[in-house]
Amino acid sequence: MEVELLLFASLRDDVGSSTLKISLPPEATVATLLEEVGRTLPQLQPKLAHVRVAIGDEFAESTAVIPGDRDIALIPPVSGG
Repeated sequence: MEVELLLFASLRDDVGSSTLKISLPPEATVATLLEEVGRTLPQLQPKLAHVRVAIGDEFAESTAVIPGDRDIALIPPVSGG
């Protein structure tokens, strides 16, 4: 299945876009998604260990299955002052 990811903060800056389309096998998990993003965009690999994945409006665990019909967001840690 193909999913469109929403990218935020430094991930958006690194990719140069606020969205990224990626192909995943059926029943792919969050862990599978992050592996595929790292394989497809190796420049993001160092950041992926700290990225949170949101499915819809809730953060998802690494074992959560990626649905094809929901918004999927990759959110890196942020800090501010």
